[in-house]
Amino acid sequence: MAPDTPQRPAPQRKSRLRRWTALVLCIGAVIYFGGDYVVVYTSDAYVQSDFVPIAPEVAGIVQSVAVRDNQFVKTGDRLFQLDPESYRLTLALMQDRVADAIADVDEKTAAAAVTVSQIDSATAALLLARQEYDRVNSLAADQAMSREQLDRATEELRRAQDQLTRARAQAVVAARQVNVAKAAVATAKGQQAIAAYDLSRTEINAPVDGYVTNVTLRPGVYAKVGSPLIGMVDDNRFRITANFKEYVAAGLNPGKTVWIWLDSHPWQLFQGRVESVGRGIARQDTPGLLLPYVAPTTNWVSLLRRLPVTIVFDPPVPRSDLYMGTDARVLIIR
Repeated sequence: MAPDTPQRPAPQRKSRLRRWTALVLCIGAVIYFGGDYVVVYTSDAYVQSDFVPIAPEVAGIVQSVAVRDNQFVKTGDRLFQLDPESYRLTLALMQDRVADAIADVDEKTAAAAVTVSQIDSATAALLLARQEYDRVNSLAADQAMSREQLDRATEELRRAQDQLTRARAQAVVAARQVNVAKAAVATAKGQQAIAAYDLSRTEINAPVDGYVTNVTLRPGVYAKVGSPLIGMVDDNRFRITANFKEYVAAGLNPGKTVWIWLDSHPWQLFQGRVESVGRGIARQDTPGLLLPYVAPTTNWVSLLRRLPVTIVFDPPVPRSDLYMGTDARVLIIR
């Protein structure tokens, strides 16, 4: 018969059980009541980037589409092309107007040069008429010239003065016409530049590196000015937007290390850092506000107000692994 195994007294086992129970309860109480002061966590987070709507600056018929849905493009790559023919015709018309305006300047400049030569001729004629008048007047005073000859010399002097006055007035008018013609050239060149710019805008290129999304654009569609036709997710602006309780967000400083769980990549933790904390939120979900709105209720349960915190990956994550709008979870050890 085997010897009896010694049994531990029951009161000692109960005492140890009570101690473990008290320890678990204390840890639970610390986590429940003071957990936010040690470890903070939020599942109200998502992957964010800059979304760029692509709208044409000029109107026209879409001639061709150079991208497909979800394609990656680099800055400057062609997205789509509008029919440029009407803009080419407008540019050619503006170029003709510039040529006509330049020819008009040349014509007006030549006419102004003629008026200058007329001033020179009228000045010389006036000098001769004045010399003749002075000679006749001197002789008439000595009664060597008749009164009729003096009157004739006086009339010639007056006519020469009038001729010079008219020549000078014509020169002023001609100079003004040259200035007006030069202004017309500047205006025509400005219109030509606008026409050239409009023609260049018929080719719509990517303004950033990124992915084109939801491409349904097809040739033949009429594109309106300012109406977006293609959207792009900026590949250089991926970040995490995490909404934390007010007192948690207010205590975060830029540079604070965080840990990120992406629902698109479960069971992986990515390191990041706090870039900034939102300085304001909208109290009402009103369209058009420039402040972010964070809903204070979830499933009919009222929560504390939350502030958006911007988090960047550090070290960077391959951007091909990120998807704008997908869910994320953020953990911060205080």
